[in-house]
Amino acid sequence: MADRGDHILYPYLLDDKPAFFLGWILQRMFSRVDLDENMKESLKQWQKEGTLVYAIKYRGQTDFLLQHYSFRSRELPYPKIAFDLDLSMLLPFGRFVKTIFSQLRYASRHRKFPSPYETGFYKDAIQQGIPSFISLIDPKVFTQQFIYSEKDHLEFLLETQKEMDRPILIVPQLIIYQKTAEKDHAGLSSIVFGFKDNPGVLRKTLLFFRYQRRSILDFGQPLNLKNYLQSQPSGRTSREMASDVRRILIESIDNQKRVILGPIMKSRQQLKEIVLMDRRVSEKIENATNSGGRKLRHVRKKAEEFFDEIAADYNSTYIEVFQLGLSWLWKRMFEGIEVDEASIAKVREWARKGPLVYVPSHKSHVDYLVLNHILHNHHMHIPRIAAGKNLAFFPMGHIFRKTGAFFIRRSFRQPLYVEVFNRYIKALLEEGHPIEFFIEGGRSRNGKLVLPKTGFLSILLHAHAEGACKDLIFVPASIAYDRILEEKSYIKEIEGGAKEQESLKQIIGARKFLKKRYGKIYLKFNEPLSLNEYLEKRGGSSRLMDRKLAFHLIESINQVTPVTPLSLIATAILGYHRRGFLYEELADTSNTLLRLLRKHAVPVVKSLDDLPSAVQETLTLLINWKVVDSLEGGDGDEETFYFVEDDKKIELEYYKNCIMHYFLHHALVAASLLTGKEEVKTLDSVVSDYTFMSELFKNEFAFNEETNPEAFVATAINDFHTAGYLLESSEERGFKVTRHGFEELPIWANLIKTFLESYWIAVKTMTQQKNMGLRKEEVLKKMNYLGKRFYKLGVVDHIAALSRINFTNALSVITKEVSKASSDANLDRSAALERLSDLAHRIYDLSRHGQ
Repeated sequence: MADRGDHILYPYLLDDKPAFFLGWILQRMFSRVDLDENMKESLKQWQKEGTLVYAIKYRGQTDFLLQHYSFRSRELPYPKIAFDLDLSMLLPFGRFVKTIFSQLRYASRHRKFPSPYETGFYKDAIQQGIPSFISLIDPKVFTQQFIYSEKDHLEFLLETQKEMDRPILIVPQLIIYQKTAEKDHAGLSSIVFGFKDNPGVLRKTLLFFRYQRRSILDFGQPLNLKNYLQSQPSGRTSREMASDVRRILIESIDNQKRVILGPIMKSRQQLKEIVLMDRRVSEKIENATNSGGRKLRHVRKKAEEFFDEIAADYNSTYIEVFQLGLSWLWKRMFEGIEVDEASIAKVREWARKGPLVYVPSHKSHVDYLVLNHILHNHHMHIPRIAAGKNLAFFPMGHIFRKTGAFFIRRSFRQPLYVEVFNRYIKALLEEGHPIEFFIEGGRSRNGKLVLPKTGFLSILLHAHAEGACKDLIFVPASIAYDRILEEKSYIKEIEGGAKEQESLKQIIGARKFLKKRYGKIYLKFNEPLSLNEYLEKRGGSSRLMDRKLAFHLIESINQVTPVTPLSLIATAILGYHRRGFLYEELADTSNTLLRLLRKHAVPVVKSLDDLPSAVQETLTLLINWKVVDSLEGGDGDEETFYFVEDDKKIELEYYKNCIMHYFLHHALVAASLLTGKEEVKTLDSVVSDYTFMSELFKNEFAFNEETNPEAFVATAINDFHTAGYLLESSEERGFKVTRHGFEELPIWANLIKTFLESYWIAVKTMTQQKNMGLRKEEVLKKMNYLGKRFYKLGVVDHIAALSRINFTNALSVITKEVSKASSDANLDRSAALERLSDLAHRIYDLSRHGQ
C-alpha cells in the first residue's frame, strides 16, 4: 500500500514480508495456532463481498501479530492496518527509521504529530479494501475520545461507509490462550496476571507456551455496516450507532467464547446451595418432615445426598487428560472418525442463540466419548451429560463426573429426589450449560433406534416454560459404526440372556477389544432445532409437546444416519441372499438398494462412491470375522459361492436394522403387493395392509403421525412402478406385479419379514388361553419355546424372529388388543382369543408373501 497524506509514514501499517530471522521466530511461535478449517472459505468469500475489518475485544500487539502471521501463512486476507496500535517495534529497521523521521518532519511543520484520521490514511486504506484490525475496548482510545473528543474508530468506519458503495464487514475475532472454563470468583493468579477474559502480557505469554503455542483463533459472522446503516432511523447520530455496533460485536465475541469455554462456571458448592435452598425443594423437605415424622436435619441430609449423587463436578484438567487417552484409543481400535464438517459448523453458529441440547443416537457406550471428543477438537464446550446411575461405579463414576457427567436414576419414585433433580437441571440451563442426553433411554440392542422416552425431555421443557432459559436449541446427531463393540453382548441379550451389569471387572475385561479393529465411526448432526420456533409453528405449550417433539427428534436422527458398506451389504444379504450368493449377485442387489437410497438423497458414506470396491472389501471383512463362509469350486472353473450360517445372520440383522427406516415404507408396501392370490392389487388394499402393519409395529418404528399413510404408499408405488416392478391396471386404481417385480420385490418385503414372524409367534402364543394369565417373564419364555419349535419345523424362516426385544414389543401390542376387546361389553375372553386368532392369521399371510 502506498502511504498517503503528503507521503507520511505511519507505525500502524505492517505489510512487509518478515526477514529471515523474524520469519523463523514467527513460524516457531504461531505455526500451531488452531484455526477452524470451515471458516477459511468464508473469509475468502467475505473479502470478495466487502472490506474486512477484524475486531478484537481488547487491545494487544501479540493478538494482532498472531492473527497477522496465521492468516498470512495460510494465504488468507490478513490485517495490514492496525487502528491506533503502534507497530513500530515490528517494522523492519529501515522502515522504522523512515517512519520516525516522517513523523518528526510533520511535527516540526504543524507543531503536532499527524493523525491518520485527519490525513486520510485510514480512510484511503478502507476505501482501497485493505483488511484492518481494531480493538473494541481500549482505555487509551476511550480517554482520547471521551476527554479530548478525538474520533472513535467505529464512528469513523460508519462515516466512511456512508461515502462507499462497497460494504465494510466487521468480523468479530476471538483469540483464546487457555481452553478452560472461566469461574465467577477471582483467585490470586487473576489479580497478579489479569483475568482470563483480558489476560495480562505475562499471563498471555505463560499460557501461550504452557499450552504448546496451541492458541485458538476463532471468529463469528461479520457485521455489514452498509446493511446496518440502512436499517437505522434517519435521526440517529454516528456516536449512538458506534456505541450500538460496539455492543453487538462484543456480544458476538462473548457468545463465541461461551461456545468454546462454556458459561462462567459456578463452583459445585454454589450450585448445591442454589438447588437445595430453592423454595420448592424447601417445601418438599418440610412436607417429608411432617408426613413421615422425621427430623428436619435427617431430611435435609437426604436432600444433600441426592444432590451429591446427581451432580457433575467438571474439571478441565480431567478433560485434557481424558482427551489424550481417547486420541490413543481411537487410533488403536478404529480407523478414524468421519465427521460431517458442514453440519458441525452449523451447530457452532446455533450455539450462540441459546443452551445447546445434544440428542445423539445411542448404540454403544462409546457414543458419549466420541461426541465429546469431536466437540472438544472443534473448540466447543463439553456438555453436561445425563448418564445412567449404572455408570457411577468406581473409578469410572468419579472420572465421568469430572468430565461433565451427571447421574440419573432409571425410575423417579421419591418426590424429594425428583425435586432436587429437576432443580439441578434448571440450574444448568440458567447458567447456560450445554446438555447431552439419549432420548432412547438406553442403548439400542438391535440396531434401529429405540422409540423415545419423554421423561428427561419433559424436565427440559418444564424448565424452559418456567423461564430457566430464553430458548433451547436441540441438536439431533447420528453416531454410526462400521462395527459395534458390544456386538456379542447384544446378541446374547436378544436371545434372552441377562444384561451384564457395568463394573470395574467389565472395564478390565475390555482389554480384549484393544486387540481388534472396528473400522470407522461416523458422526453427523442434523439441522439444530429452536424450541421457540418449534412451539411457534405448532402453536402449543412446551409442557404439552414432549411426545411430538420426541418423535420429531428421533426422526431427525434417522434422517442423518449414514448408510455404511456393512449396513448396505447386510441388507442385501438378508433381503435377497439368505441361502447364499455369488459375488456378482450380491453386487447387483447392493446396487439396486443404493439406487433407491440415492434417489431419496439418503446420506451414504464416501466409501460407497466406489460400490464394487466397497462390496469386495466388506465381503472380505465378513469372511475374516467368520460371519460369511464360502465354497470353492473344485476344478477352479466354478465361481466362489458365499453363504451365512443361521446363527451368524443375527449379527447381520443388527446392521440391517441400522438403516431399516430408509426401506420401511417400501418393505410394507412390497409385503402387501406380494400377499394374496389376486392378479390385481388395488391401491385401497395396499393402503389397508400398510395401515395395519404400521399400527402393529408402532412399538418398533417411529412412524410419522403427521403424514397420511397414502403419501408413503404413493411414494413406494411410484418407485416400484418406475423400476418396472408394477403395471397400472384399469381396475379400481389397481396394479399388477410384473415378472421382474416378482423377482425384485422380495428384496424389500423380506426386510420386514423378521418382525412379522416375531409378532406371529407372539400372537400364536397368546391364543392359547392357558398363557393369558401368566407373568411377563413366563410369557416371554413360552414365546421363545414356540419360536424355536416353529423354526426347527421350518414354519418360521428367520432365526432373528426369536428376538426377546421383538417379543417384548409385540406383547405390549397384544396386551392392548386384549384389553380393548375385554372392555367391550359384548365380548368375553373367548371372543378376545378369537380376535387374536384373526390377528395371527393376517400376520401369517403377510409374512408368507409370495408363497
